[in-house]
Amino acid sequence: MNLYARSANMVSRMLTRNRRDQFSPVLLGLIGAIILLACSPRLSDRGPDQSPAPASTEVARSGGAAGTQVPLIKARSAFTSINAVCAPWWMALEAGYFREQGLDVELQHIDPGAALAAALTNGELDVTFAAGPTLVLGYLQGLETIAIGSTSNTLDSVLFARPEIQSVEELRGKTIGVNRLKSLGDVTARLMLQRVGLQPDVDVFTRGTGGQAEALAAMQIGAVDGISVSPPIVFEARKLGYRELLSAPELSISFLSGGVVATRRVLNERPELGTRYLRALAQAVSRLKTDRELAIQVLGKYSQLDDRELLGATVDYFRGQYSIDPYPDPVALQAVLDAEDLPAARTTRPADLTDYRFAEEVRRSGMLDTLPRS
Repeated sequence: MNLYARSANMVSRMLTRNRRDQFSPVLLGLIGAIILLACSPRLSDRGPDQSPAPASTEVARSGGAAGTQVPLIKARSAFTSINAVCAPWWMALEAGYFREQGLDVELQHIDPGAALAAALTNGELDVTFAAGPTLVLGYLQGLETIAIGSTSNTLDSVLFARPEIQSVEELRGKTIGVNRLKSLGDVTARLMLQRVGLQPDVDVFTRGTGGQAEALAAMQIGAVDGISVSPPIVFEARKLGYRELLSAPELSISFLSGGVVATRRVLNERPELGTRYLRALAQAVSRLKTDRELAIQVLGKYSQLDDRELLGATVDYFRGQYSIDPYPDPVALQAVLDAEDLPAARTTRPADLTDYRFAEEVRRSGMLDTLPRS
């Protein structure tokens, strides 16, 4: 039984026992805890029969000469969801690119938003994956979060509705299930609705469900009218016959969805981390774009899915959305600022919360020109 089926059965039983047509805080917390345990990869369990073949580490591309051993620098990182937008980090670890660039990276799962910002501020993370909203919110609240790169500058979610809802106009007064309120899925749903003239929280409402699999399960039992989800749940929803009303890729919404983020303190104290991370992630994105089989293996490991059809479709879906060039896109970052509710976002510029020097160094090195792209 795959991840979605297990989650759907579990959520259906739990919500059926909850007589009210709403999610209680305790229920949401329990759902979130269960799906986190179900989805989080156990990195210590990697073995020779599970891990993809590592990239060659004979010569480190961070500048070492042939035959020299590059000392590894320990660093701590995180990803925030079981979503293919995080796959460059998984590939960089599994294929050995972090080590090739002289990094000994500990990669863990941390929830987005406040939890991730706190981990950065407390020094528990050095450089991490973060979507734009976490980066911006941390910066505006004085936590000195800074973007140094990006692996994706577009949004990937699709908004599905129950079959009886046949048009976007029929979403008025309805509720859309999202991963968590203020999460990237929630922001994407709101941006898509705005593109078609619907005002979030006035015409259409969003509700946190705890995860994407839970959102789909909630729609199945009628707890929500629609959902905003990313692959592979997109393909599950299509199989189940739900109506696809809006697609962020088709709407071409620029948005920093795959940020490479640190704090000013870390960058000042350990500036050597920046370029090494970006080089490793550029290599990882190139591998995701050119090695479909390895991409399927890595995605399957972290998503805990064994459906090759779903995994392959997910890899194909994201391949065009990854960016080999890690330079942070100011347009994508401005879109994040525009979507932020805090008044301070109106006077903040993309350059205020971006450190471009590491991405510029990667560009100058000529490395990007050597990486396969298809």
